[in-house]
Amino acid sequence: MVKKPGSIYYLYKRESGQQYFSIISPEEWGTSRPHDFLGAYKLQHDLSWTPYEDIEKQDAKISVMSKLLSQPVALPPSTESNFPGFRSTESGL
Repeated sequence: MVKKPGSIYYLYKRESGQQYFSIISPEEWGTSRPHDFLGAYKLQHDLSWTPYEDIEKQDAKISVMSKLLSQPVALPPSTESNFPGFRSTESGL
């Protein structure tokens, strides 16, 4: 299974203790669910996992950061050197 960022995955645990993700929700399994359900997670675009209950808050943070990063920023001119210790040869020094 290829995991797709932005999708919700459901974490289950087998009797052996092995944990695995599935695209099938507990509701879809119904009473035939084969293993213990541990939780739901969203795969973020940076490949991190967000618990289901935190998705709305995390998506809001990501939206704010995206807006901030997409705005052009003009830096004020600086008269100070960006390279401490560097002396210009234009002044003859």
